[in-house]
Amino acid sequence: MDEKEALREKVIKEKRKTTLENPDFSIVWQAQPSGITGRILSFLHLNFTWYKITNDELMITKGFFNRRTNSIELYLLKDPDMHETLIQRMLKVGTVVVGIDTKNAHSRMDNPIILKDIEKPSEVRKLLRDYIEADVMERGINYFDKV
Repeated sequence: MDEKEALREKVIKEKRKTTLENPDFSIVWQAQPSGITGRILSFLHLNFTWYKITNDELMITKGFFNRRTNSIELYLLKDPDMHETLIQRMLKVGTVVVGIDTKNAHSRMDNPIILKDIEKPSEVRKLLRDYIEADVMERGINYFDKV
């Protein structure tokens, strides 16, 4: 068995440890939008949007009466970028925009994922970038750039 196959078997074994009694939901980071609107809604306990990064997926949960959680595997994400408006810089928040590898994503999401008004956006962008890279390496995925 070569090294690539051994790594694949290790990943499969780790993933199969997850059961209903032991859901491996290792949340690495979670936050709510913290812009002007987000802070007002949080103060009133009406902010029902959560962003979460786990070891192998990015999850966005929205809603109160009808809660919806969208999740996407980290290996399908690419190139996290950060944007900050003047108001966001004054509030010490920013927006992280993450592209999706549309070749492997089964076309269920064509638009980039936007994590809006999050605190410490540069740290979150770096954390997300590192976890994307780790998930890609763990799965043994190779990407080829166009020249």
